[in-house]
This record gives sequence, C-alpha cells and structure tokens, in this order.
Amino acid sequence: MALSQNINWNLLHTFVVIAENQSLSRASKILGRGQPAVSAALKNLEDQLGVPLAERSSHTFRLTSSGRLLYREAVEICGSIDRITMFLAETEETLTGNLRITTASQMTSPVIDAALSHFHRMHPKATLSSTVMNGPELILSLSNKIIHFGICPAATKRDDFDYFHLFKEYCAFYCGPSHPLFGKKGLKIDDLRGHTAIAYQTAVLSDSLKSITDLSEEVGFASPFVGVANTLDELRRMVVSGLGIGAIPVQIAARDVRDGRLWPLPPFEDVMPIDVYLITNTKVRPSATEQSFLSIMREEVNKLPESERIFSSANVAGFIP
Repeated sequence: MALSQNINWNLLHTFVVIAENQSLSRASKILGRGQPAVSAALKNLEDQLGVPLAERSSHTFRLTSSGRLLYREAVEICGSIDRITMFLAETEETLTGNLRITTASQMTSPVIDAALSHFHRMHPKATLSSTVMNGPELILSLSNKIIHFGICPAATKRDDFDYFHLFKEYCAFYCGPSHPLFGKKGLKIDDLRGHTAIAYQTAVLSDSLKSITDLSEEVGFASPFVGVANTLDELRRMVVSGLGIGAIPVQIAARDVRDGRLWPLPPFEDVMPIDVYLITNTKVRPSATEQSFLSIMREEVNKLPESERIFSSANVAGFIP
C-alpha cells in the first residue's frame, strides 16, 4: 500500500517543528504538547518509515541523513497543505482570500504602499498578513515552497527565481547621540577606524548586503561586532543607544537625522547601494489573490520612472518612513 495512505500527517507536521527547532523540548512548547508525547510521535514516524530520523540523547539532537531528506520534502508538503485554504477561499468571483506578504525588515517605499492601497480598493474583502524575515530565511521559505513571493534585497540572483526590481536604496553610516563622533563635522572615513560597529545578521549569513559588508571591511571597524541585529529596527535601536556605528538606508534615517537622534558619518557619497526585488518562485502556483497583488505591484512600479525609485542622500530630505 502507498505510503500516502498509511502515513499520519500530524506526525509529519510534528517532525517539521522538531527539525526546525533541533530540540524536542522547544518543539513541545511550540506544539503545546508534553515532551514525552512529542518524543513518542517522532518514534512512531520512524517506525512507520522504517528508518531513524534523528540521533538524540540527553545532551544532543541531530537529524540523520534520512531525517534531513525527509525534512526537505516534508516542508514542501506542509507548505502546499497550508496553501490549500487560500485556493478554497477564491472559488467565488470576489476575492476573499488572505494575501501573505513576506518582506525583509523596513522595505520602505511609496511604490509598495501604493500597491497595497490599490489592492485593497480592488479587493476590499481580501485580508492581508505580513511577516518579516531576514533575507536568508525568506529565500529558504521560497526554496521550500512555503511562500510564492517575497520582497527583499538581492546581490546575486538564483536561476530558479524570478526577480522584479522595485527600488534602489543607498545606505550610510550613522551614530547615536552618546557616541563620541556625534555632532562632529569635517570627519574623514579614517576617523571611523577602530570604532565599534553593529552588523546585520543577513550580512553575516549571506551576500545580499555585500556593499555594506565590503565598505565595513574597508573602514576597519573594531572586531568583533559589538552587536548583530536580525532586523533594521533592532540595528537602529543599538545605533541610537550609542553601542556603535551602523549602516542604515538614507530614507529610513532621514527623520532621525532631522530629530537629532542620528548623526551621518563619512563617506558622504552614495557608496552602499542596495537593490530591492519582488522575488517569486515560479514553481509555486500562485493563488488568485497573490496573482492580483503581483500584477498590481508591477503596474505601480511601471508607472514611475526609474529615477523616482532611487533613494539617495540627494532626494530624501522630506521623506517620512
């Protein structure tokens, strides 16, 4: 008899949570079940499949090669099941499904706001949910077919994804009010050497923020980084608090500079470009709700000349994020 007729799908979902957390205790908390029950579920799945899925002891937990293979397939299966509800909500003429928007932190641009407004006017009964991930997490979700599209920076492009350019932003270095360089004029880039700095986790894990990584290495900040932030909001918090210097998109920092919470540092030229894309996995079937939003997004982008989709130090004086 085929495995699909015998396997307990709840066990498969439990295994995905266990694998993602690399811990039976953490998985039990997320699932809201006792650890013995979660451990028994893993054992039942191993018995059904006839292979060990994880090596576990009181101090270690590690997926076996079979476990890693099952995880890759199970994530895709669970993602497909989760998407069924979206398709079922779109059997009527009026779109009433949920639009899941997944972005890197602070993907701030009027063109995205215009697309959301346009979409809501066209489909007032559709709902939206927003998830923020770092770049590598977002790309992994696309690869595992959990999501159809996402919005994030990309320095290199994968052949199996489609990349639609939304906007270009430039980053600059900033410090907070309690930093020794705050308020000082006439600074040179050499004046930053040896100071503590804060890095983006995305820059540590991937090359999507390569321009920031390259210039940070050229400056010669103190090692190791005084902080590593998973989101732009957390990096900004550390910079404002005076922990160190950090790179922030100029349009995001503009208000804080006006309010005296951030001080711009050299180099004062636009030398850290970040290209932001609407990235889609063409192997994932989009829901009607998703397809409508993607069409609207492309329409809104195409309304604007490229020059109006570039945020540099010269054109963000009045920008309000």
